[in-house]
Amino acid sequence: MFVKSARIQKAVALINGLDSSKFPLLLTRILQKLHLKEEIFTKEESAKLQISLSVDQEQLKLILQTLTFIFQQAAYHLAKPAVLTQQLQLLDINGEKISTIAQAWISNAKTVIDKLKKKTIAPKQLSNVNWELRLQSAQSSMSKLKNPIGLVEIILDSNEKVEKLQMEFSHKELYSFYNQLETVQSQLDALR
Repeated sequence: MFVKSARIQKAVALINGLDSSKFPLLLTRILQKLHLKEEIFTKEESAKLQISLSVDQEQLKLILQTLTFIFQQAAYHLAKPAVLTQQLQLLDINGEKISTIAQAWISNAKTVIDKLKKKTIAPKQLSNVNWELRLQSAQSSMSKLKNPIGLVEIILDSNEKVEKLQMEFSHKELYSFYNQLETVQSQLDALR
């Protein structure tokens, strides 16, 4: 799961030197914010944390990035605690810190993985689809006309904003769109 690079070795030395009484709280905060795209700590909290952990800003940044990476990899690989422990031992993290990381993972793994599954890389998500069928039965030049028109409204949700996308399809256009969706579905099924 991890490659023993110079940067990780530097981070491991810093992690091994952290106060063991404050370490579990740091891990809990990282696990709570892992699924979000925001910073783990505000600037004010980071300043207090630097003093509390006796590290500078760059060292704190390296520690947070490394611990976040460890938990992201554990989530990606759905790592069991024993496997995570074994992988952390290969990085030369001391035993006490490894057991604290493993315990934090045991306590939070299910919640973290569930939250990460819901996270998307797309800025907008489909929240609902409404549809309606209309039939044009006549027009000024033709008295007996049967022209079906499908109206589709796609509702997209992006954080607090809801957008409605409305489309009108003839029978031929709707059938073509349906076939394209079927192709996408078959490709998604092939990935499983």
